[in-house]
Parts: sequence; structure tokens; C-alpha cells
Amino acid sequence: MRKHLLLYLSIFFISLAPAWGQNVEFSASAPSSVVQGSRFQVVYSINKEASNLRVPDMADFQILMGPSTSQSSSVQIINNNVTRSINYSFTYILRGDKTGRFTIPPASIEVDGKKVESNAVTIEVVESDAQSASPAQQQGQQPAADAGALSDEDLYITSTANKTEVWQDEPVLITTRIYTRVNLEGISSVKQPELRNFVVEELPAQSGNIQWEMQNIGGKTYRVGTFSQRVIYAQTSGRHTVEPTSIEFMIRQRQARQSNSIFGDFFDSYRTVKKNVRSKPITIQVKPLPSPRPANFSGIVGNVTLDVSASKTEAKVNDGITLKAVISGTGNHRLARNPEFQVPTDFDVFDPQVTNSINQTAQGGRGTRTVETLIIPRHSGTFEIPAVAYSFFNPSTGRYQTLEGKPITINVERSAGEEIAGTTGGQVGTTARESVRFLGQDIRYIKTESVRLKAANTFLFGSTLYILSYLVPLVLFVIIFLFNQKRIKENADVLKVKNRKANKMARKRLKKSADFLKKGNKEGFYEELTKGLWGYTSDKLSIPRSALTKDNARSILLANGADVNLTEEFLGILDTCEYARYSPQNDHSERDQLYRKTLDTISQLEGQLKRKK
Repeated sequence: MRKHLLLYLSIFFISLAPAWGQNVEFSASAPSSVVQGSRFQVVYSINKEASNLRVPDMADFQILMGPSTSQSSSVQIINNNVTRSINYSFTYILRGDKTGRFTIPPASIEVDGKKVESNAVTIEVVESDAQSASPAQQQGQQPAADAGALSDEDLYITSTANKTEVWQDEPVLITTRIYTRVNLEGISSVKQPELRNFVVEELPAQSGNIQWEMQNIGGKTYRVGTFSQRVIYAQTSGRHTVEPTSIEFMIRQRQARQSNSIFGDFFDSYRTVKKNVRSKPITIQVKPLPSPRPANFSGIVGNVTLDVSASKTEAKVNDGITLKAVISGTGNHRLARNPEFQVPTDFDVFDPQVTNSINQTAQGGRGTRTVETLIIPRHSGTFEIPAVAYSFFNPSTGRYQTLEGKPITINVERSAGEEIAGTTGGQVGTTARESVRFLGQDIRYIKTESVRLKAANTFLFGSTLYILSYLVPLVLFVIIFLFNQKRIKENADVLKVKNRKANKMARKRLKKSADFLKKGNKEGFYEELTKGLWGYTSDKLSIPRSALTKDNARSILLANGADVNLTEEFLGILDTCEYARYSPQNDHSERDQLYRKTLDTISQLEGQLKRKK
């Protein structure tokens, strides 16, 4: 009880105290555009108690009211950590009587005896039309449409492209905007064009609703908002047409009431009507990339850089080394090919891992694409990985550019388990892989054996070859028929088929575990290894998998001819897999030894269980 009381008292006193730990933030906000003669607000906000607010000269605007002051505060408790925020705001009501683009300089205020300045704000005052004198426009709103008075000029949409002539795979920004002079209640349906010859990327949508601004077009004032932006990449050259975008809007429309009452002219009723509007099609001319393309062309159309590095250049045999290539810049990164490393044959090379950190912008994809390739040396020595060549097409220059990383030299030290060829104590007949070289195919031995000559103008009919051409197919047909009958009879016995194919099925499962081993999927590797052992035992001994457990596996294997040592080794592998799946073990060499041990155990069981049969 005392602890709760102390907590409540702490919250109470903290809520009364000022937020000493906060950084001072003093900002100004205002609409980006207003209609000539309409009223709007300029709000100055600060997160600490302040005094002596000084606003700049606003000669371009008429100050109607202000400043009106308001205060708000909030307290949050997260994991017994209490935070308090406070905000003071000073609001001015202004009116713009002149058209143009005007900037209000920063205001200043004093906090704890120090002067703090806000940001400047820029406001565009657009020319008003005949409707701007209505109360709705004075408040920055659009009037409701009169019955039967809605025209195509009151509401329309446009789709525009920032470029109409581009190279293949060069990004094009398609922007759809809404222009309205009526009150929109919502959108009921949208139909975007099908871009079959393009790859389409949506730009991140703005948070909240559409951000509207005022514009004067042809002497009429419109509310203008960006509905969507998409970046498209043309995949084929030629003349392409982007079909129109279609949007169905819901509009609030005024209906004058028909009444003989003296109050009838003062009251109107409203209804919601739907109107479908379409943009105009866009024609884009796509130029093909120049020929010939470089042999190492990545497929990127844009402007990128390449950085190549290795995790280490000093290693031992069987140590893992990661080669990293980072492609940074703008372009169609997602469609690009990976850089290719020319790794010596003395290394095991695994499939590359690709990580994309790309954001879609109006200029296309911007960010980095990281390609990491794991290599493992199998012999000692000094090896050089040549420089990586990576080409891209720069649309600003209309030419291909080639990037080259620096060559990487790796020194590999001999490990204790490496076999040494040609030295005392080494195994006879072993040869390092780097000593084998391909000499070519341009030299052939001259044939020295005797040549058989055949008489000319001999007839096939009645010859030995003619008779054999009939007898051989007949004999083959009989052999194939008898073999097929035997196979059908053997396959009828399901248990015998499983027994005969047990070793083959087990190796197929182990091959899958080897794939997981190369990819570094530890859990998948141990799981497939366990399935291979249990599957082999079930198929070989014709025992359902559900009837096999670790408790009865020992007695079953011993009863079917397996010796004690091999049985214990079988159970030991199962225990190792079960433990390793949930342990933080990451040693690649130990998993490789376990894989080979499993293959050897299944091969020995195959021989012993066959002798039992």
C-alpha cells in the first residue's frame, strides 16, 4: 500500500513540475497555399514555458486576430519510467489580400533567459474566382455543388509522366492528381491501368489523408491533391501507351427545397451523388539500350558505385571467408544481376546471400544491394581473386560504364589436418588441386591400329547384317518382356520393394541434408539427417515409422543382425542430432564429419542386414 501511495505522489509532483530534461523546440506552421481573401492560421508552438514572444513584420498579410494562447500537457508511465510533455501554442488569424508567394521570417521567444528562434514559413496566395466570396471559401473549404450544375471543369484528374522519352529500364514517375471545386465525401472505386510491359513500384503513401493545396487555374480556384505516385520501368523498347486512370468520387450536392413557406429559401437539403472521371492517356517512347552490351553488364540502368571486400585475407585451411560486394546508388537494383567472383578451384564456393536495402523514390530505386559469398579454402598457399568487373548503363550520358573492384589476395596457412603431397610422411599419390592444369584440345594422337576396308557395291539384302536386323529386335523384345514380368511380380510385394530401395531412399534424404549443410541451415541439416536414419530403418526392416523409438531401436537392430558397436554408433548419431538442433553449435567442420559418419553407418548396416536376410 505504501509503495502505491509513493508512486501516485511521485506522479502528482512530476505533473506539476516543468519538463526540465526536454530540448527546446520552437516551430511555426501554416498552410502552404491559401485563396486570396480567405482567412488562415499561423501557429507558433514551443515545448517549454516561455515569455516575450516577438513575431516578425507580416506586411504582406492582414492580421485579423491574435495571438490566442493555449496549453496542453501529458504524462506517460512506461516500465515505471515517468515522462511528461508540455506544449504552448500561440495562434494568429491572418488574411492574404495580395496574390503571390510570401515568406514569414522566424519569430523569437525567450526560454530561461535565452532567445530561441522558430523556422520561417512560406505561403502562396492564389487568385480567387467568383465563388471565393462565399462563406465556405472564406473558411478554406469548397462549396457544395448545386443540383445539375456539376461540370467536368468542377472535378477532374490528371496523370502525368516526368519523362516521355526514356531508355529501356529507366525509371519514369507517373503522378495522378485530383483537381476539385466541389466538396468530396470520398472515393468509391479506383481503376488503375494495366502496365503489362512495365515493372511497377509504388512510392510510399503519405501518412493520413491527401495533402491539399490551393491553385488558381484558368481564373478558377481549385483544391489540388496528389492521389498516387508510381515508378515504372519499361521492359521492352518502342512506343508504349499508359491507359487512363479512372476514379469514381462521391460528391455532396445541394438541392434547393421547393416550398411556398417564407422559410423555404433559407433551408437547403443535400444528397450524395457519384461521378466517374478519367485522366488522359500518356504516351512514352522507350529507346533500346545500345548494342553491343558489355559481357559483364549487370542490367542496371542508373548510376551506381561498387565496393568489394573480404572478411579476412589471412586464414587457415577450412576457415570460412566472406566476399562482399556492395552496389550503391540509384537505378533498377531489384532487376540487377549479382557480381561474379572468379574464385580459384582450391576453394569451396557457396550460393551468395543477397540483402536489399532499397527505397523507391521519384528517381527510381535508391539504396544498396549487398551480395555476400562464403568461400572455404581446402589447400594452403597464396591465392588471388581477380578484380570484379561490373557494368551498368548511365541514362544521363547514354553510355555503358564499367566498375572494377580491387583484386583480393588471400594467404592460407596449412592446418593440422591438411594432407601434404610430395613430402616425407605424406600419403603416396595425393596431389594438390592447384597442380592440375588443362592443357588444351588442339593435339590428337595419330591412330596406329589396323584399318578395315570394305568392298564397294555390296548389297544389304541377304547379308548377315540384314538377318541380324530381324533377329536382334526379336531377342531384345523377349528379354525385355521377361524382365518386365519379373519386375511387376517383385513390385507387387510392397515390403520387399521398400527393403530393396531402403538404401537408395536414405541417400536421397541425406542428399537433402547436404544441401542444407552448404546453405548453413543447421536446424534443417540435423532434421533431415534424423529422418534419413529412421526412414532407412523403417524401410529396411519393414517396420512402421511410428513403431520405432530410441528405446526399442537397439533391440530391433541387434535382432536383425547388426553388431553391438554399429548399433551404438547408430544411436549416438541420433543423440548428437537431437542435441545439436537446440544448441548454439555452429562449427561447419563438425557437421561435415557427422554427415560422412552417417553415410558410413548406413552402408555398414546395409551389408549386415543383408547377411541376416
